[in-house]
Amino acid sequence: MTRLLLLSVLLAFVGAACAAPKITLKFKPGKAFKIVQFSDIQDDANLDARTSAAMGRIIDSEKPDLVVLTGDNVSTGGTPTLADLKSAIAQLAKPMESRKVPWAMVFGNHDTDGLSKIGITKAQMFAIYRTYSYNINPVDPEGVYGSGNALLKILGTSGKSAFGVWLLDSNAYVKQGYSGQTLDTYDWIRSSQIEWYLQQSKLAEKEIGSKLPSLMFFHICLPEFVQLAATKKYTGERNEDECPSAINSGLFSVLLDRGDVFGVYVGHDHVNTYEGTWYGIRLGYGGSIGYGTYGISSNVESEKQRIRGARVFVIDEKNPKAYQSKYIYANDVK
Repeated sequence: MTRLLLLSVLLAFVGAACAAPKITLKFKPGKAFKIVQFSDIQDDANLDARTSAAMGRIIDSEKPDLVVLTGDNVSTGGTPTLADLKSAIAQLAKPMESRKVPWAMVFGNHDTDGLSKIGITKAQMFAIYRTYSYNINPVDPEGVYGSGNALLKILGTSGKSAFGVWLLDSNAYVKQGYSGQTLDTYDWIRSSQIEWYLQQSKLAEKEIGSKLPSLMFFHICLPEFVQLAATKKYTGERNEDECPSAINSGLFSVLLDRGDVFGVYVGHDHVNTYEGTWYGIRLGYGGSIGYGTYGISSNVESEKQRIRGARVFVIDEKNPKAYQSKYIYANDVK
């Protein structure tokens, strides 16, 4: 690593340590809490102007209390230098930062494609995100696989935690031996992450005297999404086959046992926008907001524009389990 690159990385860490105090998320009296999920921006230092414009229009229209980016935020394969990576992150952060809207992110598989060329780690890239004034990703918990695992607590009007937003790193790729061949397959949420979720879930319950109603966000869908799709009992669009984790590590079963997560939402499969209920837990997609990446398989420009959008969540403090969720198309937002 050159001295200049090393200095830049160190400055990123210093910036993260000196970032503005983290913002407190809370319900406002008489108002619902609103979350906007953007997924799969997946662009480089030359971010497609349509992407940032669409993000801005949706934020202005929906006025969210929180924005969650569910992975493939940048395409590091197209950002060969640290300066390129920082430029890409700066551009995707601008719609939230310029509007002073709190935001958080998780990683997708493409976020780390080119890190070996850039010469930094995922944790160091995560530190760059945390330098932004309105980014509320906390530091990584020690001993937990991946980067960006977190529980964001939303305070109720009483001052106690009333709702939770779980962020998990669904990781990227693994090598799998199959019939004597080595294949790239999608990684899974590891046991240390599930154990951490259970621990933090129980601590939250102890804190407030009841289980903390929550939503969970990550990038790569669980195998249970495939099972849900087979029933055809969902609303929204399914324009491609699901690309789930190669291994079912049991997260869904654990969520069923705990009973505090009511919905799991992902990105990854850009042209799926559907949502359905599987064994009492809602599973849904955030589609894709990125105009610089793949869209409808027909590759017709009008179709690529049509599918772009975001998922919006409206949570009532008094009845959080009955949260409202809808997918909105960017071209429908003026």
